[in-house]
Amino acid sequence: MQDTILIVEDDKIVRTIIARWLETAGYRVVACESAALGLDRLAQLLPAAVCLDLTLPDGDGLLLLAQIRRMHPHTPVLVLTGDASAATAVRALQGGAVDYLTKPIDRIRLLTSLGNAIHASQLHRKVEVAMRESVARRVPGLVGESAAIRALVERIWLIAASRVDVLIEGETGTGKEVVARGIHALGVDPDAPFVAINCAALTETLTESELFGHERNAFTGANHRHLGRLEQANGGTLFLDEIAELSLAAQAKLLRVLQERRFYRVGGTEEVGVEFRLIAATNRSLERMVAEGRFRQDLLFRIAVLEIQMPPLRERLEDIALIAADYLGKHCTDRAAGPLLDSEALRVLMERPWLGNVRELQNVLRRAMVLTPPGLPLHIPRGSLISAPVASAAEPTPPLAEPRTLAELERTAVEQALVRCDGDLLAASRALGIGRSTLYRKLAAYGLPLPSEREDRRRF
Repeated sequence: MQDTILIVEDDKIVRTIIARWLETAGYRVVACESAALGLDRLAQLLPAAVCLDLTLPDGDGLLLLAQIRRMHPHTPVLVLTGDASAATAVRALQGGAVDYLTKPIDRIRLLTSLGNAIHASQLHRKVEVAMRESVARRVPGLVGESAAIRALVERIWLIAASRVDVLIEGETGTGKEVVARGIHALGVDPDAPFVAINCAALTETLTESELFGHERNAFTGANHRHLGRLEQANGGTLFLDEIAELSLAAQAKLLRVLQERRFYRVGGTEEVGVEFRLIAATNRSLERMVAEGRFRQDLLFRIAVLEIQMPPLRERLEDIALIAADYLGKHCTDRAAGPLLDSEALRVLMERPWLGNVRELQNVLRRAMVLTPPGLPLHIPRGSLISAPVASAAEPTPPLAEPRTLAELERTAVEQALVRCDGDLLAASRALGIGRSTLYRKLAAYGLPLPSEREDRRRF
């Protein structure tokens, strides 16, 4: 198929000569003599390139250049002009032209510049198509086609090619571990170990042994040598989820390891050398914790060499249908063929704020799978959604004010989890995806009373 070249040139002789050159070189040519006709042709076809004169009878060629760039941003434009001044050339190139040719036009220069520009444009388009088609495929578990997910995937690809440490920030349930595993899988050595640890699940007494390991007889009950998570991750990736939950003492010890890549097991006298990539994740503002004296600033500088901000689900609602289809495709293999989600179910899903993000969406779908009879589309009533405050028949729960900041969102999620779980701290911590000790700390941080201290009228 011939590439089409649009010529916008008011000089009939020049226009005819250039058209003949291009047709002889195998191009299909569409030629016109004014800016108005040029815009009309551009609305009807997508040319491989444009040869544009800057001096036109009905308009400034530089203004037409700007319009072409808006209409067809990847179509290369070669500027043709009798003005040989450097200022005009600079203005044309700054406006998006790929080359600047002065009259009389040299045929070899024109054909060479045109061929190079078309080849570069076609290559750029192929790369864009490949990236678009591989968004979901290249990062396992990360589903979506929204602009936020595309930007996230591009950043993951860039980061994966390096070995630097990464900090992933985002709300609970946004998929921070999915991204961490994606970085590892796309990295230089995907077969190396990936070791994940939830810092919120570590007690003060077990943190050191869990991270650094211990020697036999290091303490009561240590009947054999135990390799800690740092040593297990040697040569691979160590993922520290909820790193904000580490105590200041543990932070200091971790900082030393990251700086020196050496440590002692508990009860040991021999230094152990390790090399790994650290990926840390948090749903809290570490900068705020630094200001409050609860997180070491030097550790924050050390772990945040590169940062990733996870987009919440409410900011990419267009991905909900894709996420639901992916999840149901993996977990609904035993259900009858047919649409699993009808238009009403999708509409209900799209209306929710999703404070629990993708994890909450998956829980809603799992519940619908259990409660919907086989052979029918999944039934998702509004009251079944986790984000919706659950009201008692005796006394409705007053609606909460619309949260504005991340801290307010987190506080709202904690309050709603306690309401849903009827004050059961263990159930609430599981619903939130955090440890019970973390939940206690959040209650204290937000000034929320323990359930036993509430006047819980729903129990009567």
